[in-house]
Amino acid sequence: KRSIEAGEVRTLDGSSSIADGLMAARPGDLNFAHVRAFVDRIDTVDDREIVAAVRWLFLRAKIVAEPSGAATVAAALSTALAYDAPVVAIVSGGNLDPADLARYLP
Repeated sequence: KRSIEAGEVRTLDGSSSIADGLMAARPGDLNFAHVRAFVDRIDTVDDREIVAAVRWLFLRAKIVAEPSGAATVAAALSTALAYDAPVVAIVSGGNLDPADLARYLP
């Protein structure tokens, strides 16, 4: 998101999240070009929202998703983000330690 806002590829000094699969410090040049050309909007969610999405997916949809894979659902479920059209959230990744899942459940 910072690269898109800057209009050029930027490298983060650091970052942390439970969604470690999304924590690239720098977007690839080709990925950046594609996002710049084809993506209309980038939304972000925090770890609390991602945990809620992992929980929602497990309890309501019966899907086990790792935090990175649940980030799209976190955005779709967010009350802070508004969408004026139907939303498709791609869920990927089942690489979730059972102990982590147990911590995320109520």
